[in-house]
Amino acid sequence: MDLDALTSDLLSQPLDQFTSRRNTMARELKASGQADLSRQLSELKKPSLPLWAVNQVRNRAILGELRSGAQALVKSQAAAASGRSNAARDLRAASDTFQRGLDAAANVAATALRQGRHATGEDTVRRIRDILRLVALEGGGTWDRLQKGALASEPRPRDDMLEMFAAGAASAGGRRGEQAEARRATEQAQRAARADDELAERATATARRLRQEATDAAAAAEKAAERAAAAEDEAARARAQAQKSQRAARRRESG
Repeated sequence: MDLDALTSDLLSQPLDQFTSRRNTMARELKASGQADLSRQLSELKKPSLPLWAVNQVRNRAILGELRSGAQALVKSQAAAASGRSNAARDLRAASDTFQRGLDAAANVAATALRQGRHATGEDTVRRIRDILRLVALEGGGTWDRLQKGALASEPRPRDDMLEMFAAGAASAGGRRGEQAEARRATEQAQRAARADDELAERATATARRLRQEATDAAAAAEKAAERAAAAEDEAARARAQAQKSQRAARRRESG
């Protein structure tokens, strides 16, 4: 078993068990004569909550859609930077497809958080999307580790998409007007992606607020029901006492 397989197994478990399980696995490896692998495993740091969550996205179909969407977006960026006709339309379509793939993968990660009884705050959701976006666009070994659920560290943010494809734009020298249009198309796609992220964050915050309001309302209704039941009990006791008093009064009158 290699380090990726061990990491995948470790990250598939509840986050609060990471440290104890890592130490146990490292001791077992060392005892079995695999000192180097034991040392590498011991050096793994407990992942952040967003990093742990993205490692729970182990659905091959969803990950495949995310990666193919990223690759299509990269090609569209390069085409836009070279001044190809219809670049803005194609770039927008590729950006929309990539965002749908990103949404699907992020939803799986958020579900894993909820099932693990972890908070799904705006910052956590945003970092999940950032990790998925960067890894999908980067590809290579980083992407391979994510597919295995063995991504042990968050990827470093890369340059924005415009800078990423600066070399492609430079190769189209002499067509400055077309390059300017391509840059505008790229910036438009980036703004759309940021707007989609902000919309998702606002929707998450609204859903959380409504859930809290529903919880509060349910608690208030339960308390009101308890008070009503207590009032009914008190009324029943008062009626019984009144009847008792009336009977006593009638006996005195008849005596």
